Amino acid sequence: MELDNKYPLKVYKYRSWHGDNHKNLLLKNQLFFTSPKDFNDPFDSKIPHDYSLIDTDEKMETFISAKRIELKNHGSTKERTPEAIEELLDTFKYRLRNELDKVQEEYNALYFAGGDEHYGVLSLSERWDSILMWSHYADDHKGYCVGFWEEKMRNGIIATGGRAIYDPENNFPRLSPIGDFLENMIRQSHSKSNEWKYEKEYRLVKTFYPDIPSDEDRIQTFSNEYISEIIIGLSASQKTAQN
Repeated sequence: MELDNKYPLKVYKYRSWHGDNHKNLLLKNQLFFTSPKDFNDPFDSKIPHDYSLIDTDEKMETFISAKRIELKNHGSTKERTPEAIEELLDTFKYRLRNELDKVQEEYNALYFAGGDEHYGVLSLSERWDSILMWSHYADDHKGYCVGFWEEKMRNGIIATGGRAIYDPENNFPRLSPIGDFLENMIRQSHSKSNEWKYEKEYRLVKTFYPDIPSDEDRIQTFSNEYISEIIIGLSASQKTAQN
């Protein structure tokens, strides 16, 4: 996703000073990449590929051709004969034409479960001065906010980065199964309701494959050189400021 060449871009993480998970951002240089299932917005990262967009014979053949390559290369299907693969593809093509709603429902369940298990998201903001975010995410202004250099963070942690996409009409994108994979992934993971626009969110997204990561695996350490500044909340105690 393009960032309009706005470098060096600073992005911010609001934290409280309660609990090790919050303190370890500064004490141990740790960041946690959250599973989408733990977001406070149940619609976040829940935009599927829309199979109804495969609405012409040409699009169907493009999709089936891509599935054919996927089946041939997939580790669990190497022993399948070409005939068996074609039979699977014929069945899937039939179901797309005659059982579209059921196929979409099954796909959504598998796709969202896979994203919850294998994706990790670090939510940041381009704002350090949001009264609401100091209230919501930094213990009513008693916590702190860390500024990071976006480019160093993205390249050092090796993650896909981009600004959240807020549609004024709250119309989430329809993603074609034959669209560009990376573009679809970014639009799926970065599109949010316009009601969150005040956060001016910037996201880093990591994929964890092939294993399902533990909470410990989702912790990523970073170098001090990624930090641009540390801002202490207006209502923070003297003890918090000194720590």
